[in-house]
Amino acid sequence: MRANRILGSRRGFTFLELLSVVAVICILVALLLPAVQAAREQARRLQCQNNLRQLGVALGQYQSVFRTLPSGAVTTAVPVIPLNAPEGIGWIGQILPYLGEQAIYMRIDNEQPLRSFSRGEDRAAEVPGGGAGPGEFSGAGPDDVGPSALPFRVPEHPVLSVLRCSSSPFGNQTESVSSYAGCHHSTEKAIDVDADGLLYANSSESLEAIPDGSGNTLLLGEASERLRGAGWIFGDRGTLRNGLPLGQEQVRNQLKQQVDELVSTQSEEQQAAERIRLALEVGGFASKHSYHVNFLVADGSVRGLSRQLDADVFRRLINRNDGSGVAEF
Repeated sequence: MRANRILGSRRGFTFLELLSVVAVICILVALLLPAVQAAREQARRLQCQNNLRQLGVALGQYQSVFRTLPSGAVTTAVPVIPLNAPEGIGWIGQILPYLGEQAIYMRIDNEQPLRSFSRGEDRAAEVPGGGAGPGEFSGAGPDDVGPSALPFRVPEHPVLSVLRCSSSPFGNQTESVSSYAGCHHSTEKAIDVDADGLLYANSSESLEAIPDGSGNTLLLGEASERLRGAGWIFGDRGTLRNGLPLGQEQVRNQLKQQVDELVSTQSEEQQAAERIRLALEVGGFASKHSYHVNFLVADGSVRGLSRQLDADVFRRLINRNDGSGVAEF
């Protein structure tokens, strides 16, 4: 009887006690989750910076061999029109051997870049479109300015992990997108031979002869995903960008979602002009990191620049020869 009374006196948790335990667990999760997310973002940021360092080492090795940096775009068709079939490879394709990718480099067709990475049986079927001549616009102006909307067939590029930032929306996709682009010009400008950055059409700048100094000039940065090019082997807006204010790119990403609403009130001619303007734009730098956009400085260091960085300071960092150094940035 006594044993039965002891067993009968035992009971489980009350509903109030269970709620208290659940509340404590929720509070702990709420406190720990931001720390976990911050740790993950820190890991992504470090991985992104490491990618830029690897690209910087490869560019430095190229410089040691050829005494100049690779051209931003090797082409006779200038200015480079994003919706026309690209005619030459860009800086990434030229440094592949120094990234340990000699086998991929050997698959690039320098004569007809759009046929690069193709299987032999596919080449006969490949007919580049966008039949405009050098420096001419093909006439298309699609809403979607990604590779799928280009008026020519884009080769399926091998995926290179060094070109992918895990914070990028394209980080886990098997596409031809590069998360990093060369510094072309300090303001919005079509890709051409007379830009003031270190990588532009048919450029041959040297790390040893930068007028403003290698420590005051940016070389590469994280590219905005708002506008995309034909692929990482080409020298177009997918691999070269301009020095638009860093915060401005974030605003433009938001405004782009409202383009259809804005142009709906315009005439057909105005709509066509607006879509052509968007299609021809080279664009700037941006990232999905919390506060910063990562850049490779010409001296080999990697810096995370705040989106609040003064626009004039940023333009001076892109310009290799503005005649004034930047003390701190």
